[in-house]
Amino acid sequence: MIEQTLMLIKPDGVRSNRIGQVISRIEKEGFRICGMKMLRLQPETAAEFYAAHREKPFYADLLTFMVSDRIVALVLEREEAVTRLREVIGATDPAEAAVGTIRKKLASNKQENVVHASDSLSNAQVETSFFFSREELLSMLKKSTMP
Repeated sequence: MIEQTLMLIKPDGVRSNRIGQVISRIEKEGFRICGMKMLRLQPETAAEFYAAHREKPFYADLLTFMVSDRIVALVLEREEAVTRLREVIGATDPAEAAVGTIRKKLASNKQENVVHASDSLSNAQVETSFFFSREELLSMLKKSTMP
């Protein structure tokens, strides 16, 4: 089944000029980009997006990191997008990530791990709508209704 998922290229990925490497890799894996934008999260927006982690010890550091520079938000689409993207990016901690994954190759530590990806289809829908309106997305799911 065709699914959509959200991926963020985090501030460390933007600062280190790895946007193109990340996009190239996901395109090679068969993902179609339905939406993409560069933005800088404000502290309130980052706090809202990461609210599920509010009680965790790394929360304050995560917010500081995520507002430290620009991010690139992408909505990606393909068969089993959520599961496949999680496989392509690798474990949160690059030391534990499989060889060949984005995080193993490009990330420096557990926090500065280049990308965020939705961890479930329901979270993908919530996270996608956090950054994109329906009108902003070009989807294969809508292709049959497009001229």
